[in-house]
Amino acid sequence: MAMYSASTLMEMQKCDPSSAFFGFMGVTSAIVFANMGAAYGTAKSGVGISSMGVMRPDMVMRSIIPVVMAGVLGIYGLITAVIINGKMDAATYSAYSGYAHLGAGLTVGMSSLAAGLAIGIVGDAGVRANAQQPRLFVGMILILIFAEALGLYGLIVGLVVASTAEGKGKGLMAMYSASTLMEMQKCDPSSAFFGFKFMGVTSAIVFANMGAAYGTAKSGVGISSMGVMRPDMVMRSIIPVVMAGVLGIYGLITAVIINGKMDAATYSAYSGYAHLGAGLTVGMSSLAAGLAIGIVGDAGVRANAQQPRLFVGMILILIFAEALGLYGLIVGLVVASTAEGKGKGLCSPYNV
Repeated sequence: MAMYSASTLMEMQKCDPSSAFFGFMGVTSAIVFANMGAAYGTAKSGVGISSMGVMRPDMVMRSIIPVVMAGVLGIYGLITAVIINGKMDAATYSAYSGYAHLGAGLTVGMSSLAAGLAIGIVGDAGVRANAQQPRLFVGMILILIFAEALGLYGLIVGLVVASTAEGKGKGLMAMYSASTLMEMQKCDPSSAFFGFKFMGVTSAIVFANMGAAYGTAKSGVGISSMGVMRPDMVMRSIIPVVMAGVLGIYGLITAVIINGKMDAATYSAYSGYAHLGAGLTVGMSSLAAGLAIGIVGDAGVRANAQQPRLFVGMILILIFAEALGLYGLIVGLVVASTAEGKGKGLCSPYNV
């Protein structure tokens, strides 16, 4: 951080006008990406319903559930966008609040997009299979619930981050006075280091949800396929979906922890980079694990339907895949705690 003189600080603006840009992009990201996910889920499920409804018109109304669940994702984006927009005050809106609201919007929007993709794929395959085998209905609903939960995880994190901007973001743009210059920290409230922190929060939950969505969707297609001939094995075959859903929880935990470890007055570059690294570590590791779980889960449940003795082997493979996300979680939490410990005290007072 560059050293500022008293005369320079006295002339600084109360608030950087560009801060509002990030806030409004958060509003846009929340509703646009959420609507994209909802649109895909609605369209993909609608195609499946239209196809199965030709032969089984009596099952159309109960098969419309995936469309309803996809539509709820758009409401998540709507709620977040309205909340963020309501917390923007042009006179006191700081860069901290702008970065926080951008992170919140991206978190909710991208998580809802991932959930919408999973709901659409599972909904399409599920309603087609359910038309041939009505006993699949409960299993299909359970898979859809796990997919919907990914959007809910994003909503929770987004609202937590938005409330952080409301609490910790206040008072950062007050006019500087000579008497307070000696008490100020070297960490400028408009610092981009806040942006790294909030991108770490977003990376953790969004990439983890993407991995969980892929694992849920890919496994769900396999379960729908095998369940037509072996409906008695559907409930035990849902394990890959559960394990994929846990990856989203890894991202949720990391995002909340990173967001909570923050003091706007003393936040340094060290902490910003550490939190970004922690978020990417957990998010990308969970994404990798989700890809593995989805591929193994799809092939595993199909094979297990033909040979029940494969069940234990499939579970062992899934455990090894899940462990990849756990490794990322461990490293991410260690890095986040490093930022909390070693990152303190790096913001020395100004010399005036």
